[in-house]
Amino acid sequence: MELALLRELAQQSDEVYFVFDVNQKRFQYINRAFESISLRKSEELLEKPDLAMEIIHPEDSEYVRTEIHTTLHEKVRSTLFFRIIRPDHNERWIRLKVYPIVKDNEIMHISGVAEDDTARRAAISNMQKIIAWKDSSLEILSHDLRGPIGTVKMLAAAIAKKSQDNEDSHKMATMIEGVSKQTLDLLQSFLKKETIDTATVEINKERLEVVSVLQQILDVYIKVQKALRKNFRFTFSHPTIYAYLDGLKFLRIMTNLISNAIKFTADQGQIHIHTERLDESILITIADNGVGIPRSVQPVLFHKYSDASREGTQGEQSVGLGMWIIKALTEEHGGKIWFESEMDKGATFYLEFPSGLMKA
Repeated sequence: MELALLRELAQQSDEVYFVFDVNQKRFQYINRAFESISLRKSEELLEKPDLAMEIIHPEDSEYVRTEIHTTLHEKVRSTLFFRIIRPDHNERWIRLKVYPIVKDNEIMHISGVAEDDTARRAAISNMQKIIAWKDSSLEILSHDLRGPIGTVKMLAAAIAKKSQDNEDSHKMATMIEGVSKQTLDLLQSFLKKETIDTATVEINKERLEVVSVLQQILDVYIKVQKALRKNFRFTFSHPTIYAYLDGLKFLRIMTNLISNAIKFTADQGQIHIHTERLDESILITIADNGVGIPRSVQPVLFHKYSDASREGTQGEQSVGLGMWIIKALTEEHGGKIWFESEMDKGATFYLEFPSGLMKA
């Protein structure tokens, strides 16, 4: 009776429920939701189990095979994110939770729940685009404002010094200097809060296509590179590179590193971002031909509240937390960060993240 109720419940669900017999290599059960998601008949899958792999996007098939092999070998449950191709040639993102059923230390069956993750992935992608635009726009805005406001502050201080005999002029110049300083402090505190807030959010790693995310970030900078007076270049070893990352924290890591490259690179300087797919990891480099990092600063660059803070080429102030948070966020992903630098020749930062099996 209970089994019949559970079967009826599964048949009415929008999620796909299945049971796969490992020894017989066939599906013992699949509910109707499979048809609405894949646009294929459930009977097809029951008669032809290989269909489950045939409908997976070619770029994701190796990943799925590797994950299933790991599940069978380690006898642990896992969550997969991949695409399928329907008969109408549309792609759908699938979120699959796999649960091995073990008896006498042998996996007899694999049960699982699959859902159409397309809408959620699209929402996340749109949110990442908005955040990338916001972060880069904020950096561009603060970069453009700090220079003029700093100049106003400096001129107001000079006028105040020279107009001490004129009480009204001295008072107004002092007020202008104070307002300019408050504006600069407000900009700095806002940037600092944005950075700290990201670090306190719990990490949520998912399978992320890194090249497209980086392209979203750099598109904004490239469009305004003339205004920033910097030249950006983006290259990659493969057009699609996947890794398990927290999309929002990854955005923060990259925008902070690009922001630093802008800050310490002179006008018309070069900033090059490159992404490389390695055997079990991805490697991202952010290289510039700016002022470089002094030897005295290098040992403490990633220390919290260190003395590594420096003004940029346009007099930009440092939060003093940025590099420490970048390192913390990178290590939270199981990754590592390091750099090479030579004074007056620039700096190159390296980020390496595990790509395949380290999931949240």
